[in-house]
Amino acid sequence: MKITRDMWEKIRRYYSEALKASMHCSIATVSNHGIPNVSPIGSLMLKDDYSGFFFDIFAGTLSKNIDLNNHVCILCVNTGKLFWLKSLYLNRFGKPSGLKLIGTAGNKREATEEEIESFRSYIKPLKSFKGYHTLWDNLQYVREVRFTDYYPVNTGKMTFDL
Repeated sequence: MKITRDMWEKIRRYYSEALKASMHCSIATVSNHGIPNVSPIGSLMLKDDYSGFFFDIFAGTLSKNIDLNNHVCILCVNTGKLFWLKSLYLNRFGKPSGLKLIGTAGNKREATEEEIESFRSYIKPLKSFKGYHTLWDNLQYVREVRFTDYYPVNTGKMTFDL
């Protein structure tokens, strides 16, 4: 389904909720031989213009695939226990359990200070952990992603009326 202005705001809110629960989303790419690859990405930040960016840090296969074929599919799932327990109790999801975003990724480029600060403000509560510096001291490169379409994850009868 094509993304509209109203829908983009809902997508951003949903993504924010899902990210709080799972701390990552998955990004799928395809190699030039047609071999699929799925990578977890914890740094995808959605902007207000149907786009986003992620830090290209550990993504060897992902990065190679995007250089060959820039089409991507991002899956975010709300894995929050309260969300799922409430949905199971009510026998329906009040909103989709997951969302797929379709788009194209740009070339790897130097991150701007604004992009680095945006992500660092999101991960600030984790700064006291040892792994914080191991994972996120080198926020040097990003890729922008432009989104065109979205699809709610279908979970059968529990999402029939969404």
